[in-house]
Amino acid sequence: MLQFGKIAIVGAGNVAYTLCKLLKGKEIEPFCVFVRDPEKAEKVRADLNVEVVSSYGKVLESDLTIIAVKDDAISEVASHLVDYKGFVVHTSGTKSSELLNKSMRYGVFYPLQTISKEREILFDEIPLLIYANSSEDLAKLHEFAELFSSKVYECDNKQRKAIHLSAVYVSNFTNVMLGIGDKLLKDNGLSLEIMKPLVMEMIEKSFELSPEKALTGPARRGDFATIAEHEKMLADNPDELAIYMILTDYIIEKYQKNEKL
Repeated sequence: MLQFGKIAIVGAGNVAYTLCKLLKGKEIEPFCVFVRDPEKAEKVRADLNVEVVSSYGKVLESDLTIIAVKDDAISEVASHLVDYKGFVVHTSGTKSSELLNKSMRYGVFYPLQTISKEREILFDEIPLLIYANSSEDLAKLHEFAELFSSKVYECDNKQRKAIHLSAVYVSNFTNVMLGIGDKLLKDNGLSLEIMKPLVMEMIEKSFELSPEKALTGPARRGDFATIAEHEKMLADNPDELAIYMILTDYIIEKYQKNEKL
């Protein structure tokens, strides 16, 4: 049984697109999708075959509204839902659920995953972090989330913010490191593909043993000659050199000094 009969989505970005596809994949037709920009609205309508609206009238008729917009736009959207009788959630990893407290019933529905509309992803094992300001709506949201994922976690605002900060380190910053590696390889006529086995083993080993036990490399073993050689190689790339030196110093401080104690 569907916990929320009419589901409205606000937004036209990566998360909004993915949620629409997710619903339709479960044969749940979105009640409507609110898109303010006319050009984006037409594209959403064509891409997803959903009813797209540009006023909040129909949104206010829904049972559940999912706000999937940029963090700094959540409050503006919420201001249009003051008279809303349904349940409203946002999809932000950092913003407090209290941004929605102008509505009587509010919460959070946050997928812990990097999402791009161009890439299909399986939601079965993606952690869904949920919150609601009432136990009744939390139970409904939990059942709703379980339609899409086997990993549903009830988190308060503080816990979710900590998870999001951790995600920036392990996902976003890792992606930046891959980008730097890609640049260095391309400058020497090589492909990032050569790094895939190394990266995948490092990830698997870190989860199996712990990041501390899995760490190897010149800074971890105190190989200062290799570190000096790397610094020379990065002399013409000051930004990448600065990142290298910060991380190297961090590893030496954390591991080398501790082992001497």
